[in-house]
Amino acid sequence: VCSSSSASAAARAAVAMAPAPVSTAQQGPGFGRLTAAKQRHLSAWRTYQCRASTFGYEGECFADPSKIEAQAVEKRLEVENAAAAQEEAKQGRERIVSRCAVELAKPPSAWQFIGLNFFASKPQERRAPGMFYGLEFPWNVDLLVEFGPEWLTKAFHAAGTLDANNSVTAVIPERRITITAGNNAAKILFEVRYAKPTADLHTKLFAKIPFPLSGTTTKDRQSSSVYKQPMDFHEINTYRLLESCMPVKVPKYYYGDISNETSNYILITERVPFAEINGPRKGTMAPLEIEGPYQKCKDWMLRGPAKDYYILLIRKHAQLAAAHKKGQMGSQAALEQSLRFAPTSVEAYAVNPDAPTGEKAETCSLRLEEAIKFFAGAAKVVFPSYVTSDAFQRKFRATFLKLNAYSGEIQYWKHKNPDYVAFGHQNLNMDNAYFWRGVDGALDCGIFDFGGFGSSSLPHRLWWGLNCAEFDQIKENLSEYIDSFIALYTEFGGPRLDKSVMRTAIIITALENTMFMVRAVPDCLEQCPEEEWSTIRDRHDPRVSSDVGGKSTLRTTLQVMTNGLRILEELQADQVLDAWVRDVYGAEFGKPPKGNAVVMGA
Repeated sequence: VCSSSSASAAARAAVAMAPAPVSTAQQGPGFGRLTAAKQRHLSAWRTYQCRASTFGYEGECFADPSKIEAQAVEKRLEVENAAAAQEEAKQGRERIVSRCAVELAKPPSAWQFIGLNFFASKPQERRAPGMFYGLEFPWNVDLLVEFGPEWLTKAFHAAGTLDANNSVTAVIPERRITITAGNNAAKILFEVRYAKPTADLHTKLFAKIPFPLSGTTTKDRQSSSVYKQPMDFHEINTYRLLESCMPVKVPKYYYGDISNETSNYILITERVPFAEINGPRKGTMAPLEIEGPYQKCKDWMLRGPAKDYYILLIRKHAQLAAAHKKGQMGSQAALEQSLRFAPTSVEAYAVNPDAPTGEKAETCSLRLEEAIKFFAGAAKVVFPSYVTSDAFQRKFRATFLKLNAYSGEIQYWKHKNPDYVAFGHQNLNMDNAYFWRGVDGALDCGIFDFGGFGSSSLPHRLWWGLNCAEFDQIKENLSEYIDSFIALYTEFGGPRLDKSVMRTAIIITALENTMFMVRAVPDCLEQCPEEEWSTIRDRHDPRVSSDVGGKSTLRTTLQVMTNGLRILEELQADQVLDAWVRDVYGAEFGKPPKGNAVVMGA
């Protein structure tokens, strides 16, 4: 029998000796065995809180001394387990720092650009050593199984992600779950076993590989390996070289390599443990559980207000950019052959006062007419009704022909001021991040998919992170998003930016992005033929909203084009472009506007 006063003392002692709750400030959730340790840690904390409440019960309470002793032993074990997990995690982080230092000390490998004729001899079908580690590597799931544990052991040793006295003993491909989302690569989920498991070694892994150059993915492979090159080279280098200095949470790197001889590659990281990988789950998530995975252009899937998620992603943009500006992510001299650095000189952008610096005006005009036929004709059901009006179509033609005429000059302007140029994610949409809530309920996230990572225009990056959002949400919050980025960029150590410059560059970037979608109209009609459109009622029809052919390309094109057309009409992007020609090209560059013959064509 114990009195209420002695019970209160016991309660205070229990709380004082209990492990502290896990904080989201500690870089978010760990994965694999470390997640289990943190969950045990959190469970222990809740247990002790419950015990303290019991001990503090007003009046008298009864307790079995043997149970109290057993609970004390349990508590000590929990504390020791938490301390051991923290020590293993610390050692794991130190290994990452050491690994990146070794990689950065190596002479850089330079990518040699390839053309479409590169594939004539079918180099993608043969094995070749990688550029970074000199090992032949698998580029599909069958080859991964064939290469097996022996190859993974050699690969992880070469990459410095597995101790020399350890080995992979089994490779188990995941057959139940297939990932079809994404437009640039195929994905593999698999498990491994280690001879000596440790808390920082993940058993569930993820591999990114190229699409086959065949069937429905032929154009996607050509796009990623040729038109977007060296996007995959840059992504592997981002993990390989910068993992230790990333100011944001990223999946742990295990191995990555690419062949310039074949264009094949493989990138292996830890698998993000999405709680809803098999589909949306009802109810709330536990602290540190990973939401999703979310998909492009489906913000209605989010478990909270979309604005909260975009504000968080903008914070990550600011952290990356500011870390680069402060020199925390290496120098351009050390990284310029490994990552993308957009040129800053006027000569790099082929500016020309006497000609369009995009494509020929006549070619551009033909593309625009094809786009009008698509969005105001066959596919008009998924676009705003005003796109069918003559007034809007005249505005569309005039604005995009003008954009084409000043294409090179706009790109130069977006990159000439170094304050507005820094490291950033190429397209930080919802499908390229993973979200969780901490014990306190605060939303946090990590990011992945670093294709094309490097230094370029910050407002360009911001728009490409917003372009798949719902337009009404963009329209309502764009001003706040810009304010938030400017404030956070400065807070984290970057220079102060001008809001009007940021907004102008974002709006013009949205027009440029729309022009990319204009070029994709023929692909849209291949994925959903014109005869299908007559029975489509809205953009949620699965024939246009699902992953068509295993890719989100069609849905993304329609959403981004919609946002661009609405920005033109509802945010007066034509006036923003006119003001740029007057205030930047004219007043700042000291040039007269390009003539009508140059803009519209002969």
